[in-house]
Amino acid sequence: MNSSLRIRFVLLALTLAAFQPAFSQSASKTNAPRVALALDELFFSPRVHAPAGGVGKPAPDPVAMGRAKAKVYKFSTADYPGAAFSMVFGSNGSTGVGTFADVSARTAFTVERNVYRILAVPGSTLSAATTINTAGVIGGTYEDPTTALHGFVDNAGTFTTIDFPGGVDTEVNGINDAGVIVGDYADATATHGFVDNSGVFTTIDFPGSLGTAATGINSTGDIVGNWRDATNGHSFLLSGGVFTSLDFPLATLTFASGINDSGDIVGFYYDAAGPFHGFVYSHGAWNKVDVAGATNTQLRGITNRGAVSGAADDDHGERHGITGR
Repeated sequence: MNSSLRIRFVLLALTLAAFQPAFSQSASKTNAPRVALALDELFFSPRVHAPAGGVGKPAPDPVAMGRAKAKVYKFSTADYPGAAFSMVFGSNGSTGVGTFADVSARTAFTVERNVYRILAVPGSTLSAATTINTAGVIGGTYEDPTTALHGFVDNAGTFTTIDFPGGVDTEVNGINDAGVIVGDYADATATHGFVDNSGVFTTIDFPGSLGTAATGINSTGDIVGNWRDATNGHSFLLSGGVFTSLDFPLATLTFASGINDSGDIVGFYYDAAGPFHGFVYSHGAWNKVDVAGATNTQLRGITNRGAVSGAADDDHGERHGITGR
């Protein structure tokens, strides 16, 4: 695999892990099975997982069955100018963060009032900005020239690398207003979630899971993430030290991506027909979210005012960043 395609985000890795339980890394890294895969296998090759036209039966609709509601947003695209691919991972209400792809690289960016700027992460060959808090502190992940993955935090232009002690790769997925970071790391055998509170690292593993990733944290310390068993991927909420597994009704796979201070959770799920649909889980109720005309919808972040962000595929298989209110 071309090194420019190797940046991995384990939250999304859990998606294909259910189809592809073991992922062998290059010879430069351990060959032990990992709950991980290339970011491009999900984000940059959307046609791989879109169902073939006319094949298979329509999936049972949880909305029609009364097990979920349809939530409608007014969506706008948020594409880095000239990019072949864009995704918005999150927003603090004024500034969005994400990654875009051109011919040779994947690069972090910010967008504010329709002004796009590259986020130049020191020492990176590939990068993605995955989270931003109210104060504008940005977190994300980058790949270095040796293809190792590191988390990073950008506080007003001062970059700090985040590596879980003893981990093979580290990814930063969320940061709250107190500066507490969540993410994931790999060791020789598995992927684990973690919390970094002022440099004090704590591992998060959903009980009995084969792999765990922490993906979002709010101001009260509630954490969302994903875990997988031998066959499927599931989401979780960790609140007050108690894990709760979350599965969208009738979904084959469910992936939580973010949580706001009201406890609203966003993510996406995969049904029996194959496409991804976005969701919002609020106060015990599931809501299905699809971008009109899109073949796949993925929600990645939600602000405290309820605005969402993520990506959607058009009918040509091209992926666009999106924001919705």
